[in-house]
Amino acid sequence: MENFDLLKRRLNREQKARQQAERVLEDKAWELYSANQQLQYLNENLAQQVEQGVTELKETDARYRELIDSVQDIIYRISPEGYFTFMNPMIEVKLGYLVSEIIGQHFIRLIRPDFRTAVIEFYQHMLDTGQDNTYIEFPVLTKTGQTVWIGQTVRRINTTSGAELVAVARDMTSERDVRETLRATQSRLASLIINLQKGVLVEDGNRQITLANQLFCDLFSIPFAPEEMIDVDSAQLVRHMKRQFVDPDEFERDTLAILARQETVLDQTLYFADGRVLQRDFIPIVQEGRYEGHLWKYGDVTEQFLAREATRKNEEKYRRILNDMDLGLIELNRERIIQRAFDRFCAMVGYSEEELIGRPISELLVPDGTVDASIQPGGQQYGECQLIRRDGSRIWVIVSEVPQLNEHSQIVGTIAVHYDITQRKVLEQELGQAQAAAEEARQAEKQFLANMSHEIRTPLNAIIGMAHLLFDTRPNRQQLEYLEILKTSADFLYSLISDLLDMAKIEAGRIDVHKQPFDLVGLLRTIQRVFQIKLEQRPIELEMMIDAQIGGSYVGDELLLNQILLNLIGNADKFTEEGCIDVRVRLQKEEGDVSWIEFSVRDTGIGIPEEKIDLIFQKFRQVNANGHKEKGTGLGLAITHQLVSLQGGRITVSSKEGSGTTFTVTLPFQRSDETLLVNPRQIQPIPADLTACRLLVAEDNIMNQKYISSLLDKWAIPFVIASDGKRAVEMAQQQHFDLILMDIQMPVMDGYEATITIRNTQNVNQQTPIVALTASAMTDQKTKASWAGMDDFVTKPFSPNSLLETIQRHTHTRAAAAPAESLSIAAPELDQHRLNEIYGSDQAYAADMFAVFLSDVLPDFAQIQNLILEQDWSALGKLAHKLKPTLGMVGLTTLEKKLHAIEKQANENPDQDELQAQWTSVQAELEQSVPIVKQELARLSV
Repeated sequence: MENFDLLKRRLNREQKARQQAERVLEDKAWELYSANQQLQYLNENLAQQVEQGVTELKETDARYRELIDSVQDIIYRISPEGYFTFMNPMIEVKLGYLVSEIIGQHFIRLIRPDFRTAVIEFYQHMLDTGQDNTYIEFPVLTKTGQTVWIGQTVRRINTTSGAELVAVARDMTSERDVRETLRATQSRLASLIINLQKGVLVEDGNRQITLANQLFCDLFSIPFAPEEMIDVDSAQLVRHMKRQFVDPDEFERDTLAILARQETVLDQTLYFADGRVLQRDFIPIVQEGRYEGHLWKYGDVTEQFLAREATRKNEEKYRRILNDMDLGLIELNRERIIQRAFDRFCAMVGYSEEELIGRPISELLVPDGTVDASIQPGGQQYGECQLIRRDGSRIWVIVSEVPQLNEHSQIVGTIAVHYDITQRKVLEQELGQAQAAAEEARQAEKQFLANMSHEIRTPLNAIIGMAHLLFDTRPNRQQLEYLEILKTSADFLYSLISDLLDMAKIEAGRIDVHKQPFDLVGLLRTIQRVFQIKLEQRPIELEMMIDAQIGGSYVGDELLLNQILLNLIGNADKFTEEGCIDVRVRLQKEEGDVSWIEFSVRDTGIGIPEEKIDLIFQKFRQVNANGHKEKGTGLGLAITHQLVSLQGGRITVSSKEGSGTTFTVTLPFQRSDETLLVNPRQIQPIPADLTACRLLVAEDNIMNQKYISSLLDKWAIPFVIASDGKRAVEMAQQQHFDLILMDIQMPVMDGYEATITIRNTQNVNQQTPIVALTASAMTDQKTKASWAGMDDFVTKPFSPNSLLETIQRHTHTRAAAAPAESLSIAAPELDQHRLNEIYGSDQAYAADMFAVFLSDVLPDFAQIQNLILEQDWSALGKLAHKLKPTLGMVGLTTLEKKLHAIEKQANENPDQDELQAQWTSVQAELEQSVPIVKQELARLSV
């Protein structure tokens, strides 16, 4: 029973515990149910929120993407390793790439190669220093290879994988071009202002200095450099400047007044305390109607001011002198009304000054046509006229008029000076009567001498003829000596009498011009042979060059032409001890069927003093009658002058004492179609075999190329040109040439190397003659050329004949050289002799060469200064050697010699200071010579 109770109590406890557990379990179940219900609610709400968030995120992403795609800039993102991970479509518009072509590529691919290193270093520095934002401009390449400048803003974003860069790149090409143009313009304007030959000061609207030049600082003794004055208040500067003026306060007041008005002021005169005089300009700077500042310009006009003052004082002094002299002075306005009359003029015409003022000068002039029509207002005039005095009498005066100018250099009238020559006119009339009587007697003398021609010459011819016969009678030595004296004296007497009678016949009008067809070239060659035989035993050479355009027969007086040339060449022979006599004949011009032919005879004789040149064509006058061994009447050149004039030609002379003389005769001839029978030995035909030759010309200088090409074209010789040694070798391996003209100094491969290559390789020109062309005539150059395998050596600049003779010699052909006629060179500063040798009469060709020099060659001289500064002596020597002959080809032979000196020193003993001094001298002379060359080109191009 006791156990039952115990069991019952245990069961009650267990039941209570079970009930309590069930209640707890029910509570937990309810909590779990509530939690489950809440979780279910939360799940449903979260799904809705996630769905709503995704939708909003998609909408935001679409808006941002639409915004990025619509931006006109390139937007991209790159990984920490530098590869594109995002790119907007603007890349296709700006650079031509598809987005798909760029994603995954390294950013360095788009940057122009010359900027890649700089851009990489820039962004590496950005990452190393932790900068979050940067900006840089650099060029990128489009898909087609064109350059586009971009301005790029980059921001760094830190991610779990590293730092990424997000960038916005804007096309800056147009803006950069504008900035570059603006910068260049500003630089040019600033340079122009700084280098003006005036002191310049530029201020902004607040009177802060923005620009000044050194001359301004020098004028006002400012102890600062121009760049140190930038941003300085100009009011402080005025206080320093005003102390230097005669009236400091007035200068400051004027300056402030000008600044207040802000109007242009020109040529304001300022006076320094030290005696200097300045002129000042004030120029406002206005942009789009807004005042931005102003420019002051100061110029030292002390010399001009002093000159004007001296002129004014001189005018006052000479005005007083004129009043006391025997010169009549009046002042006229532009309408030639008398404004003032000085005392002497009033005395000349018998009027008072009050009576003359306001009267036209024409009322005082004789109205019968005796007034010199050249006396007009507006320019300096000189002449003679008659004036009517108050009493009706007339006087002769010499009148000189000069323009009268106002302060603006405008003509306001004239000043006329009169000198009374009435007494001289009376003497002239008396002398005229005496001269008429003398002329009548002279004409009688001429007629008498002309009539005595036959009577005088007949016995003299008999004497000379008998002397010749006696030479054939086998005289003994003493008789032979007597006969030589007799013949010499008779010949001399015959020459004197012939000259006298010829002059008499000319002046008496008894010499007529007999025109008929004749062989001009044959006549010239005959004269050449006659004098060559005569000069055979003397140290004198006679050279004759005939224009290739001269040929066939001409209509003219052959005898008179023969006498003219014999006189001129004989005169050259007479006064030339040794050297040469150079005869040149060229076709000067053609007018219809008339050919004007120029004959030039130049010798290396004693020359003629400048003060005596005017005497040589006068009768019975000799330049040095007592100082030269040759005697005569002094009529030879006078007769020549008359014979030339008789045929409608002209003769001129140029000479320098001790340097020879040149006579130039120009005569008109008509071409004749008539075929003349001439001695075949007098003709030098041009065989056709020379035209069958083929030449290779290796030359890099463009002027030399044109020169040689012109000559070869003129001679109808086929040729090709190689501009460097390597090209010459290539051409020599491709086809056969009869002759190779090889320049020594050329780019790529020089003449020596090219010759050695041709001589030592298997090619069709291995044995072809090679002639060196060089501007150097040094023996070692010739030796080196021979060692390299060259057959001959021609020094530049060469004459046409020397080149043609070289070609003939090495191709075994014959041809007549085209003569180097005289080219009419107007500029006396150019070497006419050299230009004549090079171009002859080919004016168009000369113009072409002058143009090539100015356009293609002249800029190369600027390289010399750089080579001197770099001390590149080898390149300097080569450049000087290349440019040297081009100077001679435009007549600058003095500069040619100076450039040769630079070449020589650069190659042998280079000294930078010495070479710099030489080049400075050459550069200055070259700058002075360029306008002369341009002027000559303009003249040749007409």
